[in-house]
Amino acid sequence: MTRGRSGLQVLALGVPLLLCVVVACGDDSPSSSPPEPGAGSAAERGQQLARTRGCAACHGVDGQGGLGPAWTGLVGSTVELTDGSTVVADEAYVTESITEPTAKVVDGSSIAMPKTDLSDAEVADLVAYIGSLGP
Repeated sequence: MTRGRSGLQVLALGVPLLLCVVVACGDDSPSSSPPEPGAGSAAERGQQLARTRGCAACHGVDGQGGLGPAWTGLVGSTVELTDGSTVVADEAYVTESITEPTAKVVDGSSIAMPKTDLSDAEVADLVAYIGSLGP
């Protein structure tokens, strides 16, 4: 009986992790191509990037969180890191978290965020979207 439960626990943890890793890698199909520069506001482009580049798989379709930390109300809040320190999640912190995901990890994160290959403009758009998600 214990053996069956262990297998289910591994499956319950492994499948979401695998899904996040696969989705975070994105693909080259037209439906997942990044938004054109100048198309909509920075926050709108960032929202599209969050959906097409796999961010929403872990951070939630509307930034409400899940396997990864919630984005809703993040910018301007104080977050606790895995080393016990705290930091104000300003735009610089959010930018660093996207470009160097292991630099300052939020305490309680379920899985490690994969390194992205977003351009500086895409990171700025994603930060604008995260900032637009207010409390």
